[in-house]
Amino acid sequence: MTLLALLKNVLYLGKLTCGGECYDGEHPAIVDAETFRRVQAMLCRNRQAGGAEVRNGFGALLKGLLRCVPCGCSMVHTFTTRKPNKRYRYYVCLHAQKRGWHTCPSKAIPAREIEQFVIDQVRAIGRDQNLVAETIREAQVLGSKKTEDLKAEQKALERQLERDSSALRELVKQVARDPRAADEMADLQYRIRTAEQRATQVREELIALGRDLLDENETARVLKLFDPIWDSLAPREQARVIRLVVEQVNYDGRTGTVSITFHQTGIRTLAEGLKDECA
Repeated sequence: MTLLALLKNVLYLGKLTCGGECYDGEHPAIVDAETFRRVQAMLCRNRQAGGAEVRNGFGALLKGLLRCVPCGCSMVHTFTTRKPNKRYRYYVCLHAQKRGWHTCPSKAIPAREIEQFVIDQVRAIGRDQNLVAETIREAQVLGSKKTEDLKAEQKALERQLERDSSALRELVKQVARDPRAADEMADLQYRIRTAEQRATQVREELIALGRDLLDENETARVLKLFDPIWDSLAPREQARVIRLVVEQVNYDGRTGTVSITFHQTGIRTLAEGLKDECA
């Protein structure tokens, strides 16, 4: 059974199907009805996407992301054709490519193998509690800093509007005696109007910031939905997600190890996007 078929299986709801009808089963539900409904809605929106293999136009998912640790340089995508219509893709150390394979312990690595490893790690983001917790902490720090800046600007605008409004009242009294005050009054009115518009924007940004602030439980919940919907994403969407959350992939040919550095802000953006999808 495919992952897509599993995600649509009502067994997760504690139900059974028979003769096209759905009945309550004796086994407990694995997911709640609301989560199941949201997953189905996301699958429905992406049902035309499909594709388990991630590729960009050149078939290089990790282009610009993969580095050779021993040489400290990029690993570039290349391929060979050994059989008719059969292409074998690799990532080759740029240093080894230019100066000879004997100069690099990493040399090359099969593209499909390293790409699948990265995909598996990205899909597991929602299961990594430490990564989720770090994402939430960073989001909260950034959110608090932006809130402080907006509130400071809000107070400054309020002080400016109070001063300008007071000055405008004085100018209104002077216009009758000195017509030249009308020009100054027009400038002051423009400043007040501009400040009022910005004050409105600041209030709206503060409201939106408070509404969109990541909640720990909510973020953990929506990130868990990411793995099930991965296969329903189009290859281009999958590649976009990889570049959104992965900052760098390091391959060390001496030990055969791979390490991934994630964009914390990218994971936060992913969580916020999933939150919108689930809304």
